Formats: sequence, C-alpha cells, structure tokens
Amino acid sequence: MPDPAGQKLRRPAALALAAGVLLLGGCAATGEAFTAPAGTPSPEGYAMAGERTPPRVVLEAGARSRTWWTAFGSARLDEVIRLALENSPDLAEARATLDRHQAEAEAAQALLKPQVGLNARVERQLFNSEAFGFSGFPSRTFSIFSLGGLVSYDPDLFGVGRGRAAETGARAEAASWQADAAAIALSANVAIEAVRIAGLNAQIDSAMKVIDDDRKLVELAHRAEALGGLSRSGRIEIEAQLASDEALMPDLFRQKDQARRRLAVLAGRSPSEWAPPDFRLEELSLPAALPVALPSELVRTRPDIQAAEAELRAARLAARAEQVDSLPKLRLTGDYAQTSNQIEELFSPDSKGWNLASGLTAPIYDGGLAKANRRAALADLSAAEARYRRTVLAAFSQVGGLMSSLEAGEAEVAAFRRAVDSAQQDADVTLAGVRLGGTPLLRAIDVRRQLSLARRGLASAEARRLSDMIGLFAAAGADWRSATND
Repeated sequence: MPDPAGQKLRRPAALALAAGVLLLGGCAATGEAFTAPAGTPSPEGYAMAGERTPPRVVLEAGARSRTWWTAFGSARLDEVIRLALENSPDLAEARATLDRHQAEAEAAQALLKPQVGLNARVERQLFNSEAFGFSGFPSRTFSIFSLGGLVSYDPDLFGVGRGRAAETGARAEAASWQADAAAIALSANVAIEAVRIAGLNAQIDSAMKVIDDDRKLVELAHRAEALGGLSRSGRIEIEAQLASDEALMPDLFRQKDQARRRLAVLAGRSPSEWAPPDFRLEELSLPAALPVALPSELVRTRPDIQAAEAELRAARLAARAEQVDSLPKLRLTGDYAQTSNQIEELFSPDSKGWNLASGLTAPIYDGGLAKANRRAALADLSAAEARYRRTVLAAFSQVGGLMSSLEAGEAEVAAFRRAVDSAQQDADVTLAGVRLGGTPLLRAIDVRRQLSLARRGLASAEARRLSDMIGLFAAAGADWRSATND
C-alpha cells in the first residue's frame, strides 16, 4: 500500500531536483559578465619609453569619430567612400556572412521550442494470409489513409540546447563586429589610396618642374657651347641629367595608375567603367585634432577586439555544452491521427487515434566520442583565448605605433619644407648666375637635383603623414556606421 507520508516527503525532493536541473541548465546557457583571459594586457598608455603623444592627438573617453573621413574636407573623398560602402564585394561578403550566422542563431533558438508537424499518408498493402499460417483464406490488398499531427519537445534538462543557442548567438555577434571591422578597413584603404594618388600627383608635378628647368639649362648649354663658354662634355652632362629626370616619369605614372585601379576595385567598380578622382594634396586638409579612445576603453571601441571577445564567449559556451552533452536526454512526443482503410471514413470518430510518449536516453559506450569532443572544445577555447590576447596586443601596438609615426611625420614634413625653401632659393640664385655668365652650368645641375629631391621628399612625407592620420582614425575604432545613418 502506498505510503502517503513518504509521498509527501518525496514530492519536495523531486521538485528541488527538478529546480536544480533547470538552474544548472540555465547557468550553462546564460553567460556571466565577460572576463578577459589571464595575460591580457591592460596598459595605461600607448607610447613606449621615450615616445610622446603628437599634439594633434586628443585622448578622449569613448572616442568614436563620426564619418571620420569628412575631417579631411574633401567632397570627392566623401563620395568615393560612400560608393565603396555601398558597392564593395568585400563588404557584401561580410554582410552575407553575418546574415548566415544570424540565421543559424535563429535556427538554434527555434530548436528550443516545441516542434509541430502534419502527417498525411496513403499506403497500399498486401495481406498474405499464407505467411501467417492461415490456409484457405484469400490474400487481400487494401489501402490505408492517415491524416494527423505530431508534437515533439525536448525539455533540455541540462541546458545543452540553450548553451548551443547562446553559442550561435555569440558567433552571430562576432560576425556583426567583423562586418564593422571590414567596413572600417575598407574606408581607411579607400582614403589611403586617395592620399597615395595625391602624393604621386605632387611628385609628378615636382618632377615636371625639374624637367622644365632641365630643358632651360640645355638651351643655355647649347648657347654657351656655341660661344665657346662650355665644353661639349659639359653640354652632354646637362643633357644626360635631363634624360635621367625624364626617366623617372614612367614609374611615377605607373604607380599612379596602379593606385587608381586599386581604388576602383575598392569602390566596387570596374576600372574600365569608372575613373577615380585625380586627388591632390592641396584638397586634403589636415584635421585639427584626432580623437583617440583612452587605453582603458580601446577594447570597447575596436570592432576587431569586440569580435574576438564574442568568439571567446562562443568558445566558452561550446566547451560547457560539451561537458554536459553526454548526460541523459529526455524527449516528449505526441501524435494524433485519423486512420482508415476507406477514405470516406477517414474523418469518422471511430477512425481517431492518439499516442503520447516520453523517452530518456543516456550513452553507455561511445568509443571515446564524447571525450574527444570535449578535448576538441577545450582546444578551441585555448585557441580563442590566444586570439583574443593577440588581438588586444596588436591593437595597442598599432595605435601606439601610428601615434609615434605621426609624431615623426610632423617633424619630417617640417624638415622637408625647410629643405625645399633653401633649395629653391639656392636654385633661383644659381640660375640667375648662369644667365649672367658668372656661375657654371654644372653647378646649376647639382642645385636643381637637390631641389628635385627635396620636393619629392616633401610630397612623400605629406602623403605619409596623411596616411598615418587615416590609419590612426581606423585603429582607434572609428564609427563608420553614421555615414549611412545621417
């Protein structure tokens, strides 16, 4: 006879066990606050010993520049970046990858819900009476019609399903941040190619000026040789310098053509159908300030760090799910069907039938499969932790390196400007002396060569400084999305 007192004692125990199981499952599926793996750097600054912050850089809390490229004041650059964000195949691929991960996350959530289906079957069977030992009874062929529905549900006792769903959600979040990182990289690469074109145009202009001066010197050399004031070898040396300077032009035009083609590809356009703007350094103004996130907040503003964090959370969830995946699994099923061998009687009350079932499965021997899966998940977790630390290290190093390069670039541009001013004055004085006959033409050749080198050096230095600024905007986690929201 059942013991009522024992039942009263067992019911709270059963409820407590059920609550504990559900709580365990919930803990496995819901993630706690993110903690960085051991060894992750948390520096207080970007600079190495002896380095200092450039005067243009302003460290701000949570700095995320809105449409950062507009700081350069070029409407043509704004337009090309807009085209790239709309048409780039790389960005389209990143968005498609994000869509796939989001769909997988939705599918994982759907598996946590009851599954309802509809069955409709028509069967044709032969009943062979001889096979069952009924001699003398004729065999019969008949049809069976069935129409009904079924419901199945996995209570997910230990949270394996919820853990898998949380894992796919984290991977979808990582894909979202990776799409952000791809867009930032795209906008930065477009701006860098535009600056490269502008810098090459400046070098071409400088080289053309030198060639014009060389041609003037060649004319003077011919006159001086005719008057006996210059030897034939001297005139040949001046003509050789002209040929040498002219030989520099094809490579400059080749580099410019390559940059323009790269820019067309970044913009998602065929080079034969779209011609990029012919950028000039003078149309790219220097930003008064470059907002950079404080070191303690860089991990919250860099999309690549956020992506690595989401991947690490996914790996942790996957490792937890593998730990409990070999525990018993419960599945509840039920079905209802109208079944008859006569289609006109299919919906008769006498044709109804239903079934309810519950099943509990637990592995006994799997040949080491569960153990191998757990070891693989732990290895993936270790790899994700290493990737996260590497991403953070690379981010701080990149920002610090660009700040140092920008500081050096400011000094480099100032030095080249002084060199150009001095070389220009020297060239003007020397050329005037040559025309008056008091200065040798060979001296003018050397002076023009120094001026050419100084001008080209200045153009390269200005382009490098602009590229460093662009890189610093991107490295600081610039917010590109406002370009499409404004």
